[in-house]
Amino acid sequence: MSREERRVRPTIRCLEEDLALTLPNEDVDLGEIEHDLLSEARRIAPTSPKGQKRIQAIADPLVFRIRQSVWRGATWVDEGASIMWLLAAATREEGSQDDAYEYFEALHRQGRLLPTDDDRRRDRVEAGARLLSRIQEEAPAYLAEARDRPGQDATFVLAGILEIRLHVIRTPQLEEIWLAVSTRLVNGDGASLPLRDLVFVTFEQAAGQAEWELRADWPSGELRWFERARLGLRES
Repeated sequence: MSREERRVRPTIRCLEEDLALTLPNEDVDLGEIEHDLLSEARRIAPTSPKGQKRIQAIADPLVFRIRQSVWRGATWVDEGASIMWLLAAATREEGSQDDAYEYFEALHRQGRLLPTDDDRRRDRVEAGARLLSRIQEEAPAYLAEARDRPGQDATFVLAGILEIRLHVIRTPQLEEIWLAVSTRLVNGDGASLPLRDLVFVTFEQAAGQAEWELRADWPSGELRWFERARLGLRES
């Protein structure tokens, strides 16, 4: 995952204790929550920690400062997961000493600064909702593109992980929508049956009123051995 795709997340402790926000349901991406400090974190995430000052009192891992208005924060980039974590936050009152970083250091000494197993579990749970949202967003656009190219195969990588093919045929009375979904992800892993079913259902919804059936053939050639196909028929 590139730096441009790096996500931002607050730890649950930071969200509840420092930002004084209620932990939402699991279908809400914590990184998309509206808050001035999180907005600033999203802005700098692709290049972090460039331009940020390190909190020197924390030797390991490398934790950096973030500022937005009266807010001060501590961030850490988990390169393996491509996440910039907002670890802690505090406000600075006008005219006061900037002691937020002493608070961050104290959290670190107490073992309460870095992401916990609960933070990572929450992120995994949200991953399903993020994937669903992306598939639902991309499906209508890909279908529209295939409709603009009738009689031709249109190949896409859905949600960045799964290859699909679309082929649309139109007659004065009927529209045929052919959809082939790979049984393997672009990284070589197998695509689960629930994921493939989700893709089919999402495209069926995007297509509108149509009658769908399983197919073992393909209109422009052979169906590849690792593909599963369905055909939708709509009145023009």
